[in-house]
Amino acid sequence: MKKSLLKCRFISAISFGWVILLNWAFQPAYSQSYFSFQTAKGYMLAHSSDLRDIHGWPNIFKLDYAIRLNSKEYHHCLNTPLSGVSLTYMDHDHPATGKSVSLSTFLQPTIRKWGRHEVSGRMSLGLSHVQNPFDPVKNPLQQAIGSNMNFFVEGQLLYAYNLASNLDIGVNSGLIHISNGARKLPNSGLNILAVGIGANYRITGENHIPFKNVNHPELPYEIDDITHYVNFRGGLKSIRILDYDVFPAFGLNYTMAYRYHPIGSYTIGFDADYNEGYIKEMHAVNRAGDDYTPFSHWRWALAAGHELHMNRLSLITQFAYYVVLPHSLHKRTYQRYGLKYELSRRTVIAATLRAHAARADYMEWTVGRKF
Repeated sequence: MKKSLLKCRFISAISFGWVILLNWAFQPAYSQSYFSFQTAKGYMLAHSSDLRDIHGWPNIFKLDYAIRLNSKEYHHCLNTPLSGVSLTYMDHDHPATGKSVSLSTFLQPTIRKWGRHEVSGRMSLGLSHVQNPFDPVKNPLQQAIGSNMNFFVEGQLLYAYNLASNLDIGVNSGLIHISNGARKLPNSGLNILAVGIGANYRITGENHIPFKNVNHPELPYEIDDITHYVNFRGGLKSIRILDYDVFPAFGLNYTMAYRYHPIGSYTIGFDADYNEGYIKEMHAVNRAGDDYTPFSHWRWALAAGHELHMNRLSLITQFAYYVVLPHSLHKRTYQRYGLKYELSRRTVIAATLRAHAARADYMEWTVGRKF
């Protein structure tokens, strides 16, 4: 079982890393490249009782390499954003968590620019290695993170002042989330608010097209077009009351997407989910309790949301409603966040997190067909 879990952990890390790096590696021509540095002070949010004993004020250091994108239609819709790779080091200010090192890719569109001033937003996705995860003997206090390898998500708002022709200085604020998508419990996750300062140095001007052999032409689309998808999903779910054993989960989905803008589509669809971990958990609860709680083995839901198109890559946001409540104490809604990539004209892959409010259900790995 342990070998199988380690293998699944390795495959998940490699797969997710490959998907998110597509955001950067397959970008087309750019005009400038940058190095930037940030330092920030964080505050760990105690969004769950699991975090009350490991509260801290993390120190955060970040080093980026970025390119400015300017050749595709969506680049101009996002005001020629920066895109690149980021290395984040964090001292969590508590021995139960220790330190973490994260590698991520990011997209940073400009929100407004006037004179020497610029305001931008930034979304980062990647992987994070946490030094001290939960261990029932060596680290029982750590109830927020159950694995060394985790997912890293960060949203930032940045202000920059152009001090010289190739140097900007500024301030930033953001929210960092680190968790493993319920692949291994405990997994309340770490949520950290951060405020800091930084500098951005332009190292080159005009450049040749990078990755020329893999640069993809812009995908054709039609405004008001409707596209249909059939998606097959799989994942792993860890269950706390079953000694943190890991079980498979499978899903089937139909989605219809309406393209209303060059970079935007509205989506609506239907989900069917068979989660072996949830089923075994309900059996265990019923065996241990005095009253039997009837429950559905399959979970059925309607899902609606949005897709942000960046050529072949898309950012997915969905909110779903169970049309039949799985059992009387089950939450009625859930959310889905993640990335989708078009491998070919008809085939898509995706990595998405399915969550009930602030608690992850499981990480979904998807293969789909487009019609």
